[in-house]
Amino acid sequence: MEKHQAIAPNSIFSFTVTDQEQAMRLDKYLAQQLPGYSRSFFQNLIDDNLVSINGKPIKKTGVLLKTNDLVVVQFPPVKTIEQIEKPDTPLTVTVIFEHEQFLIIDKPAGLMVHEPHTASTVFTLVDWLLAHHKEISAIGDAGRPGIVHRLDKDTSGIIIIPRTSYAHATLGAMFAQRTIHKTYLALVQGHPEKTGTVDLPIGRCTRTKTKMATFDPSIYSSAKRRNALTNYTVLEYFEDSSLVEVKPVTGRTHQIRVHLAAIGHPIIGDTVYGKPSLAINRQSLHAHAISFVLDGQSYQFTAPIPNDLATVLALLRKKTS
Repeated sequence: MEKHQAIAPNSIFSFTVTDQEQAMRLDKYLAQQLPGYSRSFFQNLIDDNLVSINGKPIKKTGVLLKTNDLVVVQFPPVKTIEQIEKPDTPLTVTVIFEHEQFLIIDKPAGLMVHEPHTASTVFTLVDWLLAHHKEISAIGDAGRPGIVHRLDKDTSGIIIIPRTSYAHATLGAMFAQRTIHKTYLALVQGHPEKTGTVDLPIGRCTRTKTKMATFDPSIYSSAKRRNALTNYTVLEYFEDSSLVEVKPVTGRTHQIRVHLAAIGHPIIGDTVYGKPSLAINRQSLHAHAISFVLDGQSYQFTAPIPNDLATVLALLRKKTS
């Protein structure tokens, strides 16, 4: 199968595990059999009971296969335009820059980058891309075309979208090698030190599956806990909050939110790692800038602070002036 060829909805595939493939993890095995789809895509299929081994639905991606196991995969039905839920409020996606190899997008808060599971009908940035830039459909993972990095649903700001297979592979490698530099703005509780670094491993919270957590660096050796490094500088102090410029070195899930909460300064409005705010109805986190070098050319882009966060900052400045 071609790497970027999408599989038709409702397709069913059966595979028999060979001696050479025994003891392989299920998600790795599926990604090997069906290139163009990521391990996280198969996790979604497993969550939706669309993968079985020897006739029994499987619940975990980490299952180790045995010789002669029969693995059956069913792809989800097509998601029609009629099934996609309309956002409760208008969400404006802005193209900051258009290059033959990539797009620079300003994603609004409240918009998911891609569907959380295969049965989801929530409108996503991928849906918007497929409607406005159809070339994206053949780029990268067919389960989330054109995506090489993500922002949380309620984080606003810059995201880069490759438009060619070359750009997808190149930018993906650059993210892995940490040669793409991102800068965020965060409004946090309290007054952190003027500058600082948070160097704490991050892994899945042991008590709440949907949350991430930091761990003692001396005992983080578990494969499920990965090193994470975040640098920050305070730009402004207000009465009981601060505007912080954040530069993550690594790119772990919820990294900035988890690290700031870990040092006692959670992001205002973050209901997962902090508490709700009357001033803003989402976490006050904005992906403000991105810079990188592609094919010898330097690029740097910024996304303006969105209205909801700008309004809060204006009120805080007025209050402290």
